[in-house]
Amino acid sequence: MKLLAAAVIGLMAWASRRICCLFRALQRSEMVGHACLQFTMRGVCTLSACLFVATVFPAFAASPDLSGDMVTIKNAQTSRRLGDKLHDTPSVLDYGAVCNTVVLRWHRVSIAAGSRQLTVPDAWFAPGDVGKLVVVAGAGAGGSNLAGSITQVESKSQIVLSLPAQTSVDAHDGYVAYGSDDAPAINAIFSGASVPQWDLGEVRLPHGVCGVGAAIALPGGRERGAFGMEQVTLRGGGRGGSWLVALAPMRAVIQEPAGEHNQANLFDFGIDGSGVADFGADIQGGHGGHHANLYYNDNRIAGLHLGTVAVNPDGMLASPNGWYTNIWEFMVDHSTITADTTSIMPHRAPLFGILNSAGDSHFSDLVVAHASVANVRDTGSAHNFYTNVHAWGTPRYEYWTRGKIQFTNCEVDGASEAGVRSDEDGLVWTGGAMISMNKGAPVGFFFPTATGHHAIVGPDIQDIPSHAYVRLGAGAQLHDSIIQIQGLADTH
Repeated sequence: MKLLAAAVIGLMAWASRRICCLFRALQRSEMVGHACLQFTMRGVCTLSACLFVATVFPAFAASPDLSGDMVTIKNAQTSRRLGDKLHDTPSVLDYGAVCNTVVLRWHRVSIAAGSRQLTVPDAWFAPGDVGKLVVVAGAGAGGSNLAGSITQVESKSQIVLSLPAQTSVDAHDGYVAYGSDDAPAINAIFSGASVPQWDLGEVRLPHGVCGVGAAIALPGGRERGAFGMEQVTLRGGGRGGSWLVALAPMRAVIQEPAGEHNQANLFDFGIDGSGVADFGADIQGGHGGHHANLYYNDNRIAGLHLGTVAVNPDGMLASPNGWYTNIWEFMVDHSTITADTTSIMPHRAPLFGILNSAGDSHFSDLVVAHASVANVRDTGSAHNFYTNVHAWGTPRYEYWTRGKIQFTNCEVDGASEAGVRSDEDGLVWTGGAMISMNKGAPVGFFFPTATGHHAIVGPDIQDIPSHAYVRLGAGAQLHDSIIQIQGLADTH
């Protein structure tokens, strides 16, 4: 026992000497209580040791200003000011967003009409979920999606909603999304009202789901905003890893204003309307924007809306003579625009995938699916270009265009009336394919009115009779056009 006591006393003395050494180093460096970065403080101790000391002696765990301290990250040669380093990739989490939204897709969901009690047997509701926004697919009026908030958590599988269901739901493949509203924090960043104020051109979305109860309003106008840049970028960690999800009815999950300005860039995340947002992204003006590696999902009217030229629910122009566009040189690539018509939108597919009145814009390497009127509805009056765009599902038309649109190596996969409809002069279609067109009695290319200056060269058409490769409206004629399709019969 004496030997054991002596050993313990010796160990305590050694630890005391080491802690005193750490105290002296820490008092000089003022680093107590901060995250463990991979650098050594004046050759004495590392921040992991500082965390230990701060735990044992909490009185020293103040929050000094470390922005001027020099740091070196692992395997890097250059030391930098800590404030500069931490400012490289600001996240919405740094400005108050929590991104705690939970999405229960294809789960068993039940709620009775007139009831506020929602049951999801394999959910994990917790007392802290009270007050969060919630969307329940199919429980609203006429089977639309119901949006409200959580007022009570009865168990991990049952909650009480702020609003009663208007339609009963008892589905094995239902949809529920709930979470805190991150819109105020994110909008404060772009408006210049955040504390501290954001002053860089790029901000990140974290891995996870950021729920929003209102549209994310991107900056616009021709003046430099408080954010310090005329063009901004919102970037995620991958469209399967970072999401913006609508938790309340809204015009668009992301809203960019009309007017002449440089458009924002959106990269590497998903935009999900939960069946309650009209648009995933509503871009009304500007030039030079770029969307890449996005997933526009589950929006009521269209995943992507470009411009201000309006259409009716049947796809016709609200103003037949309308042509003006104030979006130019816009680019979209390597993205998917679709809707889950089983779980999230069981009663209605969106009207369009892309609703576009932009000019001189480019769309490439896209998949657009599950619209009801047209997967691509282009009403632009200037040249737009589509390359390697695959449209599929059973809308009336896969592509419905007005004006000088050019398609290269695009694919049509299903349609109830026509693969491609063109209402005015100047359609150019090169290569590509039309397959699985045996749904209803569709045709390949449909020209409802007398038009011309079309060029259709080399598409591979299957599953429809050759006499229906090209169809004209009553009394319509084509002029000054080149149509070269293998096996084409007489046009009528």
